Amino acid sequence: MRIRPLMALVCALAAACAAAQPAPATPPSPSSSASPAEQAAQIAELEKAQREMLRDLKRQLAEMPETVRKQRLRARIAEIEGRANPPRDLYISPGANMSAPMKTYYARMKRRIEDCGTRHFPSKDGNRLYGQGVVGVTLANDGAVIQADVLQSSQDRALDEHMLKVVQASAPFGTPPARPMADGSQRYRRLVVITGFDFNRDNGKPAPEPVPAQERCNWQ
Repeated sequence: MRIRPLMALVCALAAACAAAQPAPATPPSPSSSASPAEQAAQIAELEKAQREMLRDLKRQLAEMPETVRKQRLRARIAEIEGRANPPRDLYISPGANMSAPMKTYYARMKRRIEDCGTRHFPSKDGNRLYGQGVVGVTLANDGAVIQADVLQSSQDRALDEHMLKVVQASAPFGTPPARPMADGSQRYRRLVVITGFDFNRDNGKPAPEPVPAQERCNWQ
């Protein structure tokens, strides 16, 4: 069996995987020769090389007899494959195929945010602010907010800032479910919950159901 070429592919794949990992964000230096677009293209080429090498490795590995060496190679390839495909952030939107526990968690989180927004309606210079927006809420394992980002602006900076303050004041939201998705998948880096805001004039829409006093937002 071609052990040496197989080992060489494993080493090459490990090197390609390391090279394709995004570097920490740093300000570009004047001497930088590659533009962001060129750097992205280089990473895409490396990722393509990874996929090709993985296919070649798995084909060669399937042809090997079952030995201790094969088991070690299989474990090494699995390790490299995991590094080549790191978990990404999992975005939970209202239309996501959530598990039952996640549906309950999402509804409770939404009620708390709506209650806080109703109790603390946005205003500026004594005038109420009206508008709509969407915020992405990145959660820690205990339900604390790691960060909140405006994904769809209300086109009013003061209102956008108010939406972020409502989210922060409503947290923490409790430990998220271990399996957020209905299909059982759970491998993700961070959980990002998408929530919409609609600060409108009184148009007959019923007020949101109030939450228990202990769950009301900590407005400061």
